Amino acid sequence: MKITRSKTFKAIATLGLKRGYTEEVISINDLKEKLVIAQQKVYEQMNIQLSTKVSPCSIVFSGQDEPSVDLSFIQYPKFPNVESQLKEGIIMLVEILMKLLDQNRVVIVFEDEIFMLEENEDLIDPKINL
Repeated sequence: MKITRSKTFKAIATLGLKRGYTEEVISINDLKEKLVIAQQKVYEQMNIQLSTKVSPCSIVFSGQDEPSVDLSFIQYPKFPNVESQLKEGIIMLVEILMKLLDQNRVVIVFEDEIFMLEENEDLIDPKINL
């Protein structure tokens, strides 16, 4: 058996499953369809293939309780990428998904830094009580 080792690289992006700040819930199947589209665009533009683990979760914060998903990424040892390019590909994929799923704000957690992507920094979910 061959064992391949590589440096650890992980990233997690959390996306809400409500369109905009409405009550319209995005189905997991719709999310996966849009994810495939985003993966293809990243591959076409950057030649990076992003295997993505999709895990249901919830975002709970000060009155907000939104069904969500965590999108998890790793440096897959069979098809390694330069780490900086992998980060760029993940950011691009999340930006595409944000637009396709009408999301205003998404956070991507890398091991060494956090990115918050916002379409409109003044918009806040009206259910959040600050």
